[in-house]
Amino acid sequence: MIPEAEAEVKPGCCYNFAGIFSSMELRYKITNEDITNILRISSRPLWALVLFAFLLAGMFFVGIYLVGHDLAEVGWVWLAITALLGIVVYAVPPIRIRRELRRIPDLQGEIVLVLSPEGIESRFTTGRSQLQWRAYTKYKETAHMFVLNTPSSGSKFIPKRVMSPQQLEELRGLLRAQIPSRVTKQRP
Repeated sequence: MIPEAEAEVKPGCCYNFAGIFSSMELRYKITNEDITNILRISSRPLWALVLFAFLLAGMFFVGIYLVGHDLAEVGWVWLAITALLGIVVYAVPPIRIRRELRRIPDLQGEIVLVLSPEGIESRFTTGRSQLQWRAYTKYKETAHMFVLNTPSSGSKFIPKRVMSPQQLEELRGLLRAQIPSRVTKQRP
């Protein structure tokens, strides 16, 4: 164990002295890869996508049936509507969300997150915010980021690409300690 007085403090790093987490500062800019990962996390559930695929397949077969049974004009229109519906539902929402995210002033410049035992301070080009850990109801770790949920202000996304392996482990430990599972069993 390194005594606190002898430790060399580097920006963007975190320290765990005698089991006490000091703080971690993360600096980053939102990238297109981050937006793609946010879209994956925020996407519809798998059952909804499967149901939509079945709907499109059914519409496609109806269009093929119409083309093959003396209703070619109606069938081609039906197939065009099917293709258009598939494109609109699948491709347009991610494009729209990307455009909206690029318009949010907070996400245009550098984002600085300071994670401490008290909570998370977020600094943006437009201002700052600070939330205590009790404001977060749950968290989830994905392959590319941590997602922290609050009931009122949505989610905070922390990309893993800006952290070292040591920082990842420290953050996992901090999240486990600060955001315990809110699910409790009722006793009769």
